Amino acid sequence: MSSFKPIIANCSVCDCELQFDKTSKKRENLFCANCSSQYAFKNDYLNLLVPNIRHEICTKGTLARTIKEKLHVGKLSKNDHDIIKGIIASKYMAKQYFKNVVHPTEAVWSARSYERFEEIFITNYLDSILKKKQVTFVDVGSGPGRYLILLGSKIGIHSCKDLKKNPETGRLYQYDKNYEKNLRYVIGIDYSEEMILHSTRLLKKYGLGQFLNKKIFPVAGIAQNFNLNKKMLSDTHKVIVCTFQTLGNQENVELQVQMLKSMKNLASPHGTILISVFNKKLFKDFGLKKFYGREVKRTVGEIVASKKDVENSILRTSKGVYSKWFSKEDLEDLFLRAKISKYKIMDVKSLQPISGYEEYLKEEEQKKDVFPRAIVGIAQI
Repeated sequence: MSSFKPIIANCSVCDCELQFDKTSKKRENLFCANCSSQYAFKNDYLNLLVPNIRHEICTKGTLARTIKEKLHVGKLSKNDHDIIKGIIASKYMAKQYFKNVVHPTEAVWSARSYERFEEIFITNYLDSILKKKQVTFVDVGSGPGRYLILLGSKIGIHSCKDLKKNPETGRLYQYDKNYEKNLRYVIGIDYSEEMILHSTRLLKKYGLGQFLNKKIFPVAGIAQNFNLNKKMLSDTHKVIVCTFQTLGNQENVELQVQMLKSMKNLASPHGTILISVFNKKLFKDFGLKKFYGREVKRTVGEIVASKKDVENSILRTSKGVYSKWFSKEDLEDLFLRAKISKYKIMDVKSLQPISGYEEYLKEEEQKKDVFPRAIVGIAQI
């Protein structure tokens, strides 16, 4: 528990520092002295779900309601209600999602190839910045923790042994002294407690338990009101990422803008934002047919989108998963609404292959399998 002194994040309601309840022997309870909000640190992760959301969806820490049941809508905004729908949609999904969608070697190729590009794009950026700066890395929508594992492997010389030995993944998962020295913190935030709990189990499985809540922090919380302890991180460059369509999983434009505003706040006063979403030009011909193939549907549910949804490049599944695909102009509009000014947005016309990872993802595979469906945004804050 002492590793949470000071605590890596602030109150989700008022952005003030959190404290452990000194009267609790187990020291599992946290509170905000300013607004009296209460949170928990159990099962090796920090739970910062805001109290009113947690009250609606949790009973003793587990999701208890389905979206068909009555929610106390009078106490919640529409955005709160939409967030709850997303949380419930992720129920019972974590283990299967890791295996079928994000596993470094076993996930279906339609997902894995895209994720591989995201990973080499991000680590290529980190390679350059870690030579001269201390960095705090935050994965917004961390799911079962693929970036926590990937970056953990680069700070832990004896971790992720199977991935380091595998000729397909070893180059990317190798230990790097610059990461061990200058990657100060790796934080993953996701609104699904199940995803966060699974990520803590995976960190231990891959030999990263020694870094848990010391350098690697899984956090259950809502990205739109997640606040870092800026005093603790003031001397680091923040790299805030939101990849693999997480922005498009926010169920309305206001939540998408709020997520970007939150990322801007997390990156301030000096940091970088990296966004990756799916290109709606391929929504009908690729997204509805190939990307959401058997393995992905087995995880997120069958597609039940209406004709109107398809026309708007929106996908819904039987498990309640929502996915909005974007154009370059759509993402630019969200950046402008979030008052993010120094940005660059790339698509198939401007994305460039990254060399040096041919065994992981060939340059031709980047051009063929990734770039036509990728929209990537990078902004300096």
